[in-house]
Amino acid sequence: MDMKKIFALLAAIFLFGSPDAEGASKKTGPSMKDLEQVVIEVNGKKITLGEIEARLRQLAPAVRIRIRKNKKRFLEGLVQGELLYQEAIRQKIDESPDIRKRVARLKRRLVIEEFLRRDAETASASEQQLRDFFLANKERFRRREAVTLAHIVLKTEQEAWDAVAELRKGTPFAQVARRRSIFEGTRDAGGMMGTAERGALDKAIEDVAFKLPIGQPSDPIRTSAGWQVIRVLERVGAAEAKYEDVKDDVKLVYSELKRNERYEALLRRLREGAKVKVHPGRFK
Repeated sequence: MDMKKIFALLAAIFLFGSPDAEGASKKTGPSMKDLEQVVIEVNGKKITLGEIEARLRQLAPAVRIRIRKNKKRFLEGLVQGELLYQEAIRQKIDESPDIRKRVARLKRRLVIEEFLRRDAETASASEQQLRDFFLANKERFRRREAVTLAHIVLKTEQEAWDAVAELRKGTPFAQVARRRSIFEGTRDAGGMMGTAERGALDKAIEDVAFKLPIGQPSDPIRTSAGWQVIRVLERVGAAEAKYEDVKDDVKLVYSELKRNERYEALLRRLREGAKVKVHPGRFK
């Protein structure tokens, strides 16, 4: 599918598959006067800036940037989406039994999601609760020993030694990785693997990574992915966590645990007050 069709499809889904925008458009962004401006009009149907901006805020930042860079194409996609929708309504597609069933299922899912979202919002943690949780779970937030690595993956041991020889002559690691590595996932990034805590790496790699001098290429290492040559860019030691440094993580973990607890308690309460019969033998 070419880019024009992709944008047309995205625009159609974007316009008719998102939550209602009227309330969201009033929260942030341009003035109300600007939001009321009509951007598109198709057979009398008006699409305002507010509707578009509200839905854009529900998309990932990268997607929003892409849309704004291709504004004309996206707006044309909105027009196409509106034309298709209007024609589908004219043909009474929305009245078909299958569509009605699918709309009912979607409504059911959205209602449940909104109910759970509102229930979760009622639970907020105080600063003292977060501090107490941190103190009781300090080990959970302890900084673990970690390394930042780059690697070159090769098929044979001889190819790995050839790469080591080139590196020891002074050829930049990233250059050798881009030219020689067979691992597509990191090759174009010059072999950058990122940062990993102790215990997250292949044991053969880990045994070398936490001892290898920073900046020095390793000897070839045999792994399940092939022969690898690694270079340590940074290594940090384990350390006790300080609340102020990990406060956001503490809040995230605490909130997730409390949401799960409220969810389980809610289900128990609802089940205790309900008449439920299950016939597993009928499900085959």
